[in-house]
Amino acid sequence: MTKKIICIALALACLSVAAFGQAAMTKPRLGILPFTGGAGGDGETVATLFSFQNDILGAFTVVPRTSAVNAMVAEQNFQMTGYTDSDTIARLGRMLNADFVVSGHIRRLGDRNLLITTVVNVETFEQLAGDYREYRTVEEIPSILPAVANIIITASRKNTSLFPKLAIIPFNIANTGVNAQDAEVLAQILSIEVGKAGKYIVLPRTTAIQAAMKELEFQMTGATAEEGAKVLGRAINAQYVLNAEVRSLGTTNMFTASILNVEDGSLLVGGYRNYRTITDGIKLMAELAEVLTVGPKTAAQPAPKEPKKPREPKSPKPPKETNPEADKAARLNTIGVSLGSCFIDPLAVITARGTFAPMRNMFVELGTDMGVVSAFDDVDGYWSIYPFAHIGFFLPFTGKGGWYAGAGAGYMLGKYTFNYGTADVQVFAVDVTAGVIILDMLNISYTLRTDFASASNKISVGYVYRFK
Repeated sequence: MTKKIICIALALACLSVAAFGQAAMTKPRLGILPFTGGAGGDGETVATLFSFQNDILGAFTVVPRTSAVNAMVAEQNFQMTGYTDSDTIARLGRMLNADFVVSGHIRRLGDRNLLITTVVNVETFEQLAGDYREYRTVEEIPSILPAVANIIITASRKNTSLFPKLAIIPFNIANTGVNAQDAEVLAQILSIEVGKAGKYIVLPRTTAIQAAMKELEFQMTGATAEEGAKVLGRAINAQYVLNAEVRSLGTTNMFTASILNVEDGSLLVGGYRNYRTITDGIKLMAELAEVLTVGPKTAAQPAPKEPKKPREPKSPKPPKETNPEADKAARLNTIGVSLGSCFIDPLAVITARGTFAPMRNMFVELGTDMGVVSAFDDVDGYWSIYPFAHIGFFLPFTGKGGWYAGAGAGYMLGKYTFNYGTADVQVFAVDVTAGVIILDMLNISYTLRTDFASASNKISVGYVYRFK
């Protein structure tokens, strides 16, 4: 009896080992490359910690790096450039006989520390998934890795065969003063955010794209025309190409991004975001990716308010005795039109406005600024409209006219038209205004306007009609 039990136990153990071995053989093979950047051996340490994640070990067969791979890492100057080149990553993956390769970068962008991670399909060069996390000190990185591991496991099991291919090309830097490595990191973040939307198969930069860009002298000309999109797309068999650019617009820096159709070179979708410091780029890339894959957000409509209960009518107070002429002179009731300039955008402004006085020396102003001319040479078309409301104080002259000052706010809507697409403008701003009315017919005013990120000035002169 005892012998039978022992034989059955041994048989079950053998079956378990065989089943485990079969399961291990069917698991995809994962190569983990040293994370680039960081200080000393931080990148190698992060890669080692990543390979010890329980979820990773359960989902993949982790392939140890060979001496040949380590030599190629050093030869390719991988510490500086490898994390952006899918050809290099895939070549290393084939040397490891891996199905997928994880690579990453430890990077400081502005005042933020980032851990950027991507997983590439060795056979197709596809960027299956990516992730970037902020951290304060390098000791926090181990706590980040489990969440990143789950993202990579989920991505490796996803069927992407039905999605169109989107090639991500490096940022074009349209003017000096932009750090090329910072732009490269932002391009990587943008590709990660676009990939998260699940609308495209993301193909990050490869040597095929680099060769096509060199052929077109893409970085020198800033070309985004039909032939450029076709050549870049054909180089890697992509249906769409994502082109992004860093440029200046007056005193504001701007990221622009657009997706081009390879078949005819047409613009599928595009957008832009303004920024002041490179640190803002992290948030901007997420917003741009949403515009490119979903479309711009629309403001949620406020819930309707319940009507207030009517108050009991109060007994009217007897009117105070006033001087009719003095009361009339202290009330500013007008309509008018004027022409002015903000000296940047809009360069020419037509203003229509009106005021009414609810009481002596006080007035409410309602008006609209219409911008019709842009100050920038590379703008093919421009328009803007800025409805505003002000509350002000009026001090009449002894004769006709008087001084006034006030404050308020408005909301600007506008559009720029460039040779590569359009850019919408939506800005809420606060105004401080002052001016003089001469002989009840000539209005000269100055307005300081700010959105708390930048400020502009407007001077206008025009005709005003004052109601008697």
